[in-house]
Amino acid sequence: MNPDRTDKLIMSLMRKSKRASRIIEEACGEAYEMGFNSGLVQGAKINGKKYANKVKKALKGQYKA
Repeated sequence: MNPDRTDKLIMSLMRKSKRASRIIEEACGEAYEMGFNSGLVQGAKINGKKYANKVKKALKGQYKA
């Protein structure tokens, strides 16, 4: 689907706004991280539930300093 004039106008306004571009960047980063974490858990389930629980626990504490 090709964007029409109003869509192009809205996209250009959003690109010019620093706040809107920052929000979009943060949202994309958070979505990537959520997908990565769920992929790790799904991959760990192949080795068993005990291993998957260890991975979940490690992911919960990944940002603790």
